[in-house]
Amino acid sequence: MRVVEIFSSLQGEGPWVGERQIFIRFGGCNLHCDYCDEPHTIPLDAGREMCLGEIQNHVLGLQARRLHSWVSLTGGEPLLQAARLGSLLPWLKEQGLRVYLETNGTLSRALACVLEWVDVVAMDLKLPSATERECWLPHEDCLKLAGKKAFVKVVLTEASQEGEWERVLKLVSGVTPVPTLILQPATPTAGAAAPHPGQVLRWFQEARLKLPDARLGFQWHPLWGMP
Repeated sequence: MRVVEIFSSLQGEGPWVGERQIFIRFGGCNLHCDYCDEPHTIPLDAGREMCLGEIQNHVLGLQARRLHSWVSLTGGEPLLQAARLGSLLPWLKEQGLRVYLETNGTLSRALACVLEWVDVVAMDLKLPSATERECWLPHEDCLKLAGKKAFVKVVLTEASQEGEWERVLKLVSGVTPVPTLILQPATPTAGAAAPHPGQVLRWFQEARLKLPDARLGFQWHPLWGMP
């Protein structure tokens, strides 16, 4: 598998903010978002080839220093390596670790291959203004597949459009069960500026009216000074 790094840190986004996790950051992504905070992981040859045993040794070493309950698969896009994850994920479960999958939600077939070993699907909804492509149908397929394991995050930038936000609410409210939706303004240090706070608040209020669980979140790692 192509791996950029393996490290211990606190989860900095979503409902599990502050949870100590082992992060396995995979190289390669099928999208190029203008706000990406890990652009060096986008090329398909990012990172280096690591065999299963090497990854396992890294995980065991981190567990020996500090006990973890979770491992986060992040990137890049971990599902680009779904075929090889089939050998890693069962081993992680044998170690008593819960699996937190961070994905851009565009690879439903790959998700189906690994979903039985995943406890949480942290799925981004990618707006066309950030990716220069529409991902609504793949997003819908992934959400329906992930079911109750999924929550949804939308990164908002100054380029985010009203029509895009309407599509987000329609998509999220139309699946069963309706997932938690987290609105996250883009981190100023990333490649795109955040929208005006008033716009974020208005969209947040709309989401609270239409969805059972909508939250406003931020990317905490830059504020903590942690990876």
